[in-house]
Amino acid sequence: MKLLAGLRMCFISLVMCICLSSIGALVNHMSPYGIPLKYEPPPEIGINGIKVPLIDEGQAYKYYSQQGYVFIDSRHVEHFNEGHVPGAIFLPPEDVQERFVEAQPFLMENDTLILYCYGPDCDMAEKVAAFLAQMGYKNFMIMVSGFSAWKSAGLPIESSRR
Repeated sequence: MKLLAGLRMCFISLVMCICLSSIGALVNHMSPYGIPLKYEPPPEIGINGIKVPLIDEGQAYKYYSQQGYVFIDSRHVEHFNEGHVPGAIFLPPEDVQERFVEAQPFLMENDTLILYCYGPDCDMAEKVAAFLAQMGYKNFMIMVSGFSAWKSAGLPIESSRR
């Protein structure tokens, strides 16, 4: 008897949970202030007054072998060494000023710099872009999907391990 009563309570709780979740989803969908069910990053962000397009790995690959585009990896050194976009310049935010001295000869002011880090939750590429904007660079894109998406897509990578 107690088992039957317990099962009945579980069933009632489950039905209530489904009903309330459905009502919540409907209200969210109908509301002009609803929360999107799938995250869509904005098409661009502002960094030091510069509009910076946010692109995915497929869009970034279109520029991969074109003249005037330079990839900048802003991840930690051990991850850069494990694998990165071939030809990418290593410029992490924690020592960007020191590394910039080495990288500067490879960065022309008219080049478009495609920065990347770990993915949508990572702001390391934005920090490096802000530094580069202070140094006078104005053409940026951020591969918001990050290096893991590049690698998962089967796009070219190289390693710095010896």
